[in-house]
Amino acid sequence: MIRPYEPKDLKQSLRIFREIGWMDGKDSDKDIFEAFTDGGNSLVAELNGEVEVFVVTRSGACKYLDDDIPFSAVASVATSRVARQRGLASKVTAQAIAESAANGAAMSMLGMFDQGYYEKFGFGNTVPCRISTFDPVNLRVPRLTRSPKRLSKDDAKAMHDCRRLRKRFHGGCNLDGYGETKATTIWQEHGFGLGFENDEGVLTHFMWIKPKGEHGPYSVWFTGWETHEQFIELLSVLKSLSDQVHGIRMADPPRFQLQDFLDRPHATFRSRKGGDFDSDVLSQVWMQCRILDLPVCIGAMKFCGKPISFNLELTDPIEKYLPKESNWRGIGGGWIIRLGEESSATQGRDDSLPTASCTVNDLSRIWFGSSTAESVALTGHFRADPELIQAIDKLVCVPIPAVDWDF
Repeated sequence: MIRPYEPKDLKQSLRIFREIGWMDGKDSDKDIFEAFTDGGNSLVAELNGEVEVFVVTRSGACKYLDDDIPFSAVASVATSRVARQRGLASKVTAQAIAESAANGAAMSMLGMFDQGYYEKFGFGNTVPCRISTFDPVNLRVPRLTRSPKRLSKDDAKAMHDCRRLRKRFHGGCNLDGYGETKATTIWQEHGFGLGFENDEGVLTHFMWIKPKGEHGPYSVWFTGWETHEQFIELLSVLKSLSDQVHGIRMADPPRFQLQDFLDRPHATFRSRKGGDFDSDVLSQVWMQCRILDLPVCIGAMKFCGKPISFNLELTDPIEKYLPKESNWRGIGGGWIIRLGEESSATQGRDDSLPTASCTVNDLSRIWFGSSTAESVALTGHFRADPELIQAIDKLVCVPIPAVDWDF
């Protein structure tokens, strides 16, 4: 049985989270779970009368070029020890995605535990996330001139509101409700925030940090800032900690590389290699996305150049995981795609146009700016004449997406 989550399911749902290692039986588990699910759409699956699968999605907005489109984040897919390899999680996940689409989400995103599982629901990889570990003493930023405000879990809403007002670029996502931010601050019982308010007492820029030991490395989990000056001030805050903290782990901010703010980064990497504060760089793709509403997503594409039109034979792998009574059946079928200053996707076929075929996975990657038609023609299932592939890649010039919100 797949059904909406109810308060009576709390105990069995917590058991799932503890079995998979996301919680460890602390008194705060209930508060974390309730914050994490607050404002989301939660589904559960029963096996022998017990809740054994839990899935939650959260609504929000994703910036595509200059406009926001509605999206849904698959925030959690949790399966107990006794429900593995039975297909239950797949059915619940597919239904949750279908409900998101029926409720108006034009695209879906998620953070994957490993590449492979979510492809069967039509998801494709986004772009690598680059995380650097560096000594804050090497930051080439001005000396901090004022003291930041100390932030805690009690400031979760203020931090969430600040995150939603942050400077966003193509691909930047915002989540509705502040439950996810609140859950993170409770989850990290030793975490802390440092930030600044304006004259009206509104938080304008901040960072949330997870400490480690006396000297670090500290991990910057998320930030919020609207101007470049505010971002530099946050880096100055990190540098102010350098008399005690010898390592900071942080993702590159959108459109920037942390290496540009470091003094002699390569020399530092070599001298600290293999030590407790190894200044390493991790680059890995761990987020995926898929299109849910093709007309909305294609309609958001606006390009300068010679327009192109083609038939698209689209395959959506999620179809086989959806029940027959589902109101949303995926987006597979025949489409006429027109790309240019004004783009559109309409169902049908025009025999005068060239034809391409692909899966939703491949199309989502091209659309989001994560890959090119030429690349997915090699690594995926995109098939078209070479002339059409070249025309698509010449016209579809999308900035590298920066989601800048982990979920």
